[in-house]
Amino acid sequence: MIRRMNDKTEFEDNYSNYFRRCVLFARSYVFDQNVAESIAAEALSLYWERRSAGEEIQMVLPFLFSVIRNKALRHLRHESLKSKVHDDMSREIRDELQFRIEALESCDPHTLFAEDVQKILHDTLDSLGGKTGRVFSLSRFNGMTNKDIAEKMGITEKTVEYHISKALKALRISLKDYLPLIAVFLGL
Repeated sequence: MIRRMNDKTEFEDNYSNYFRRCVLFARSYVFDQNVAESIAAEALSLYWERRSAGEEIQMVLPFLFSVIRNKALRHLRHESLKSKVHDDMSREIRDELQFRIEALESCDPHTLFAEDVQKILHDTLDSLGGKTGRVFSLSRFNGMTNKDIAEKMGITEKTVEYHISKALKALRISLKDYLPLIAVFLGL
């Protein structure tokens, strides 16, 4: 019982004598109070374990600083590795974003599907018959009004509207996969 009281007293004395200096030493390298306190506590714990196991440590502070040095080195190497991995990941993310930006800048939706859309458009209009295709072409490609088309083709404006509606309905079906790209341009 006396030995235990002496051990406890000795531990408390060592702790109060060395902990603050150990924290200051560790913090001067790791620059983080919590990490420094943890390293100092681990060093004091290791000292106490060895002392309890019967190891004679003549110079306590150099022993503690040596342990702190090694733990701080391990911590800093780990932080350095984390930083390098983070930088590598950041570099990869930046490169990926730059690639996407360049891809979008060079992407021209007008020409992306132009040939496909034109083929489908012409095939669909051809399948509807001459008059419907011609009315739609005059309206959408030549920019003529319904009144102008009616006069030019000798039909009523209602007939022009009918042919445009018929063409738009057929084109919606034919171009359903391309609608997000061309809906604005053709008024679908």
